[in-house]
Amino acid sequence: MGPVTEPTPGPPGQQTAAVRPPVTEQTGARLHPLTPFVKGWGYFVVAAFALVNNEGLRSNLTIAGIGLAAVLVGGILLGALSWWFTKWQLTDDAIRVDSGFLFRRTRIIRFDRIQAIDVAQPFVARLFGMAELRMDVAGGGKSDGKLSYFTYEEAGRLRTTLLVRAKGQQVVEQQTDQVEMKPLLVVPTGRLLGATLLSSTVLASAGGLVWLIAAATVLNFHIGLFAGLPLLLGVVQPIWKQVVGNHGFTLSESDHGLRTKRGLFDVQRQTVPPGRVQGLLITEPLIWRLLGWSRVELDIAGVAGNKDEGENDHEGAQLLPVGERVEVAGVLARVLPGFDLSRIEMHRAPERAKWLRPIGWRYLAYGADDQVLVTVRGWVSRRTSIVLHHKTQSVRLQQGPLQRRLGLANVHVDTPLGPTDAVALHRNQSEAAALLQDQAVRAREARRTVASPFAVQTQPKPPSPDGSSSSAASPADDSSDR
Repeated sequence: MGPVTEPTPGPPGQQTAAVRPPVTEQTGARLHPLTPFVKGWGYFVVAAFALVNNEGLRSNLTIAGIGLAAVLVGGILLGALSWWFTKWQLTDDAIRVDSGFLFRRTRIIRFDRIQAIDVAQPFVARLFGMAELRMDVAGGGKSDGKLSYFTYEEAGRLRTTLLVRAKGQQVVEQQTDQVEMKPLLVVPTGRLLGATLLSSTVLASAGGLVWLIAAATVLNFHIGLFAGLPLLLGVVQPIWKQVVGNHGFTLSESDHGLRTKRGLFDVQRQTVPPGRVQGLLITEPLIWRLLGWSRVELDIAGVAGNKDEGENDHEGAQLLPVGERVEVAGVLARVLPGFDLSRIEMHRAPERAKWLRPIGWRYLAYGADDQVLVTVRGWVSRRTSIVLHHKTQSVRLQQGPLQRRLGLANVHVDTPLGPTDAVALHRNQSEAAALLQDQAVRAREARRTVASPFAVQTQPKPPSPDGSSSSAASPADDSSDR
């Protein structure tokens, strides 16, 4: 961290304000010296595994040892060069990161574009008391805001400083870690495991794996080992992601917003500042509904995945991996003060919508109050999308040829890129036109009356390939939500 200059008192009788002095470090600061090892240990393990499994090298241990030592030394040298040429510094309005020894790269992340900050501790970093700072930047990918590694205490101090700067407060850097309040809830590991085992992906993969084993042993129908690998991956991958990744999931509240902590090996902490939430998504698979369980995700500008980096562009911030209805209601009330989903009057789709959705039409509904618009769809996996009026980016009406014959239409409420997808499916034409007009008015009035303390930079969803107004939309467009 750079030097901090305390504000000097003004002349007697003159009121002075806390002035933030420039903290620009002309030379910059380097990351933790062990950063090359923490980042590169995986490559060394892969190289060692490849050498050990090479039959020719196993017969000549001297060559194998020399090769392994060369990989180790080369990796250390490359990592050391990368660490030496990577520097970061705080300026008056941004954090600057210079990296690269062959091709120089400079990242300038403005404070007013930081949406949320996550302090993560991968497994190896935890062993050395180190942490990674992950800044969710509006309009950028997840890797654009990564800065690793620091000591855990330094990462906490820098996170607090950046959060304060993102709020625009003229204060000096805080030198103490923020003390979190008592946790609001902790998700039991047993519930995480049960919810994962009862998910549609695991059940389908497990069923296919059982059939494959039975066909191979009883029916003497040999398909091959590789046919079972995708099914096995469909069972193991969700369990690893949900149970291991969300182990000890804790939701607490701090002065800078809600904070989550999760992970068995890689501990991740994420802060959701107030005013950054664009929308919410509540997912209830069929079996979960019978047990009263739900999952809650958030739309936060800058948190959605980046397709160019192999991420899911509809992935948002996880607010609750699985919770009971009472816990979900409490979490929603924390994010949206005064919000009660059960009090919103829902309008169901007309009966003739069953020609397009023979079963799922009964579960199509929408409702609104003075704060949000809510849409519900899906009977195998029910999705409840909640969009804040003042975060609405556009409203559009779509109507396919079959819908025109039935006098139905869809109304889409566009939000920033993320998991929330608010669509009022298969409404009467007159009702859809009225909803289109009413939501546009509600959004306009909400933006005029709601005072947001942040200048939120959003990343809009890509436009529909068939246009943003009335266009052809066949019933197959929404078959995945049945």
